[in-house]
Amino acid sequence: MKNRWAEQKHSASLSMAQRYVLRELRVLFSQADDEDVKAQINLLAKVFGGSVTTAVKGELNRLRRNGVLGHKLLKVLGDIYYRHGMSRWVDRFSAADEELPVSRIICSEALL
Repeated sequence: MKNRWAEQKHSASLSMAQRYVLRELRVLFSQADDEDVKAQINLLAKVFGGSVTTAVKGELNRLRRNGVLGHKLLKVLGDIYYRHGMSRWVDRFSAADEELPVSRIICSEALL
């Protein structure tokens, strides 16, 4: 349920560039064998899949237009992450995750 809620919340608000980056990160994750690389990809997906500044969106658009893929994309995203101080954003997302709504299905039936 948590994944579905996050999908619904972010799918409409993500830019084309963000969707591009997340799609390519999923491809990289599926090809990665190293756990450190997988952890890095998860962190970048979390940050770039959330709300980003206009400057970051501009950089992501350039990456998409230039067709940057693979490990070069991973390196450039890491550079953007550090240059824009996005490490501070991770804490903000963690706090937001705790505010997820709780869905409850209540069903009752009386048998006579």
